[in-house]
Amino acid sequence: MAGLESIGAFLAFCTQRKPRFVHPIPQRTPYEQMLIDLEDGDAAVLTAFNWARQAQNAPAETILAEWRRYAESERASVREAVGVRHTLASPPPSGQLEDFRVRLGGASPELLEFYGRHDGASLFADVEDGGSGLFFFPLAEMAAEREGVAERLEEPAVETVEDGRLQIYGKPAWLGSAVIFGGFGYAPERLLLPTTGEHRGKVFLFSHDPLQLVRIGTSFGELLDRLRLQPITLLGSYGGNSYQGASAFITDGAP
Repeated sequence: MAGLESIGAFLAFCTQRKPRFVHPIPQRTPYEQMLIDLEDGDAAVLTAFNWARQAQNAPAETILAEWRRYAESERASVREAVGVRHTLASPPPSGQLEDFRVRLGGASPELLEFYGRHDGASLFADVEDGGSGLFFFPLAEMAAEREGVAERLEEPAVETVEDGRLQIYGKPAWLGSAVIFGGFGYAPERLLLPTTGEHRGKVFLFSHDPLQLVRIGTSFGELLDRLRLQPITLLGSYGGNSYQGASAFITDGAP
């Protein structure tokens, strides 16, 4: 699906009932496995255990009790299904939308259309942890977001292709006119769209580790299609622990 059709399809997707990520229940959590490995005398785990004793200047019984508490906490936090919600903001003031249209300069009709309907959004937000998810920023916040990204990148910019994806290290010339429209909750990763230059209209991810820009889509409409059809791919990498390791995304269908 391409173009403005992606907007309607995505907005319909956001109305589906009981959206949730399904997670396989682990036989053992990481700390449960560490306790077993410790009992079995695993060399690496013994090293970590002894380091913890030295760092905390504590007896073995104290560290063991601490690890057991961690294991219990991990097990208690395991969720077979992570319920999420989508919240779409009201349309922006007409003056802000007109400024945004001028700023885009025709680089992304889909992004303009989306913001003509909704001045930002909270997508795939964990209902138990509202800070996890993907957030589209209000128009009034985009300039500050761009400054935040620009401050972390230095010139010159170097482009390379790794694993079939364009990656840019440094600050490209087009960054000053780019639109920073999205971010991943607690994470510093951001989504941006150049409005000038050879990558005009494409979607990039600002990654903080390593510090780089990665092209992840050919258009905003394509990004919405990916979120609708394969949300685990993007959210599993950057959305937080709520989505890592998810095996499926399901809903109860249209309202």
